[in-house]
Amino acid sequence: MKKLYDAIEKYVCLSDTDISVIEQYFIKREIKNHECFLKAEEVCRYFAFIEQGLFRHFINNEGQEETIYFSAENEFICDYESFIDKKASSKTIIALENSIIYAISYENMQQFYTKVQFGERFGRLLIEGIFTKAIKHIVSIHTDNAEERYLNFLKFHKHIQQRIPQYYIASFVGVTPQSLSRIRRKILNK
Repeated sequence: MKKLYDAIEKYVCLSDTDISVIEQYFIKREIKNHECFLKAEEVCRYFAFIEQGLFRHFINNEGQEETIYFSAENEFICDYESFIDKKASSKTIIALENSIIYAISYENMQQFYTKVQFGERFGRLLIEGIFTKAIKHIVSIHTDNAEERYLNFLKFHKHIQQRIPQYYIASFVGVTPQSLSRIRRKILNK
């Protein structure tokens, strides 16, 4: 759980009492390669920290899977809209490799917020960071060309790019796998 404590301490300081609360509410789970953390049409019941592994977030758009995000070690995963509103999710979050997570239910998250000294501050700061990343990604989709989107992917996901199949990266960038190959060749020849 040390990685989980460290991730939370990027936002707030933790006391020994806070660590006891975290140990009480976060449950270790192993998720196998290709197993879902969340399936579309289900309510997201857990907020989780990734200790080890890699996840792909995608939506189904008229029969086509569109990758919207990747999450890896030392990051949190959740469909926040579904988790908070308790409504069916429109996205699927699936493991791309065997993974270990620490998960907490919505009800226990509410307890975490009240029992951890700066729990609510942690939640606010984490969501602010996620919101900022989401806005940057949305703006990029509408303003950057495919090469710029790929370069942004490399900039922010360089540490995991070798672990992700190229067709998922192409989907995330918004191009076909063949177009991504041309973009990669062009970048290498510069």
